[in-house]
Amino acid sequence: MPARGAIQLLSASTGFISRGASAILPAVPSDEVKCVYVLYGNDAFLRDTHRQEIILRVIGDSDPQTCVAAYDATAELAAVLDDLRTLPFLAPRRAVIVRDADAFVSAHRSALEKYLAAPVETACLILMVSSWPKNTRLHKVVAKIGEAIECSLPGHSNLRHWISQAAKRRGKKVAPDAAELLGEWIGRDLAGIDSELEKLSLFVDKRETITLADVSAVVTATAGPAAFALADALTTSDAGAALSALRGMMTTRGEEFRILGMVAWHLRRALQAQQMVAAGQNAEAVVRTIRMPYEKKSAFTALLKRRPLSRLQADFRRLIQADRAMKTGTDAMAALQQLVVGLCQ
Repeated sequence: MPARGAIQLLSASTGFISRGASAILPAVPSDEVKCVYVLYGNDAFLRDTHRQEIILRVIGDSDPQTCVAAYDATAELAAVLDDLRTLPFLAPRRAVIVRDADAFVSAHRSALEKYLAAPVETACLILMVSSWPKNTRLHKVVAKIGEAIECSLPGHSNLRHWISQAAKRRGKKVAPDAAELLGEWIGRDLAGIDSELEKLSLFVDKRETITLADVSAVVTATAGPAAFALADALTTSDAGAALSALRGMMTTRGEEFRILGMVAWHLRRALQAQQMVAAGQNAEAVVRTIRMPYEKKSAFTALLKRRPLSRLQADFRRLIQADRAMKTGTDAMAALQQLVVGLCQ
């Protein structure tokens, strides 16, 4: 039986070790297990993913019901220490987790430092906190004998790297334009991106690289053909077709920001191409460089001739204004309609 206050981790109720965890993070040899881990940051998906991976390191194939216990923010120090000092049953080690542990750490900082001065070799303490100040003695102790892992959302540029690494651990590569669209379309929702990468990996089967066409077929399929119809309409400056595609995409609440992501992806690709043209490259060569599908090359080349850098920069300002308007109470459909009409002028 677990100590008082502990919540035993059951596979059925908590998704103890998911398929995604082993795919997202690499396996680590058991002899590299630390006596303490701190997971800090504000992204629940990253915290849970790292938690699962660490537990997998700690207990291997053992039954978590016999050697893993978790406490919430009301954890009592004596109960946590008792669990750590209890010998594991049918497992190489025990794992003891304290969730929402900021108050627990603040209240018992000295006691934790004392425990970590001579930690139990058959147990691993996992602290899950929002912040982890570097100017504390406990931080220095953990840095010396354990591991602290940041679990915060990556910035826009790092998001593409995160997507690339998540695909790599599934044995796949992601084309740069495909990674960019995936990030724009899903946003900074790592759980959502990971779910889509899992589907994409299955979709491409034995093929090594996930392409823009794959993202188009799998990820944006939830919004129907209207998703890429909008980008096509913006490329040809067809306001009527753009408005029609917009109506087809606005099927559920929350879609407005995914649509905004699609528009941002379209504008960013056009701006990148136009900057290359401004640097002296031939427009047709630029279109080949950004891997534009053959059937869309002529339309995109015409867009570059029709929309110079100054107009594309103005288009980005329209995008920012639409985003701000939707976040301050303007009707989403009205803001998006005004945006796409402006982009087609």
